[in-house]
Amino acid sequence: MSLPPNLKQAIEEELQTSGTNTLAQAREELSDRYRNQKSPYRSSFMSSNTHRLSYLATRMPATYAAVYKALSATHERSTLLSVKSILDVGAGPGTASWVAVELYPEIEKLTLMERDTDLIAIGKRLMANGQHPIFQQAQWMPTNLEQTHSLPEHDLIILSYVIGELSPEVQQKLVSACFAAAKLLIIIEPGTPAGFNRIRNLRTTLLQQNAHMVAPCPHTHECPMKGNNWCHFTARLERSAVHRQVKNADLGYEDEKFSYLAVSKEKLILPEARIILPPLKRSGHIHVTLCTNEGIQEKTVSKRNPEEFRQVKKCDLGDAIV
Repeated sequence: MSLPPNLKQAIEEELQTSGTNTLAQAREELSDRYRNQKSPYRSSFMSSNTHRLSYLATRMPATYAAVYKALSATHERSTLLSVKSILDVGAGPGTASWVAVELYPEIEKLTLMERDTDLIAIGKRLMANGQHPIFQQAQWMPTNLEQTHSLPEHDLIILSYVIGELSPEVQQKLVSACFAAAKLLIIIEPGTPAGFNRIRNLRTTLLQQNAHMVAPCPHTHECPMKGNNWCHFTARLERSAVHRQVKNADLGYEDEKFSYLAVSKEKLILPEARIILPPLKRSGHIHVTLCTNEGIQEKTVSKRNPEEFRQVKKCDLGDAIV
């Protein structure tokens, strides 16, 4: 997967103001700050424009790929829901909004909430390159999420890579406010044990508020993931030349691990199962690990069952089995 050409071009134009070595140093500084967790909010990590440009070069493509895969799976399970308005909460430079506009071209209203006014300025410049007219009509709202108690109603609300930057108390309040204002809510976090734990806790909270599951879970029972296991998926993205240089990477691609949760106010049809580990494909059979209504199950599908074998052969990690 790669970024849309017009977004890629817009990012490259932004990056022209900084050299590769400068961006690489800024990336190292950001990584250190994230690891040390001295501040809970992203805008405090990005204390200079070079930090923001480094984010564009290395994190925005990975975030785009993860959001695309999570939102695609959500869209697949919620085609009966009409999505004409989208709210991107903690939007950064608007990464998730680019994905949402591509998957929901019928959109008529786009709102983005972000604390960092410099990121908002960058996001507006990026959207000036967008082909869909909604990019020029998008409403950006400077917002401190820690002080947000209610949100304007939108059909789809997206929380992408932002929940982990807030305190647990604020997380719960914000997610509850988002669900109250949305027909469809999706939360995406890094595919780490900590990221998944946040997703799992919020899943419990939302189900207690009568939310209906959309994806990835095929049931509303207690999450069966226990111990050192955590539910996460992978999105592969193409690295640009600048991306490789800034990260000093040899490979032309990168795998971004993510966890996500999508819920709705309306009850939708859930799949029978979802693949939660990479399938083991052999010549005569395929072994899959599934999350099902009965919990986690191991299943081997043989060529002797040609119809089921053909279906599973096309599937990969994160795909639904219907």
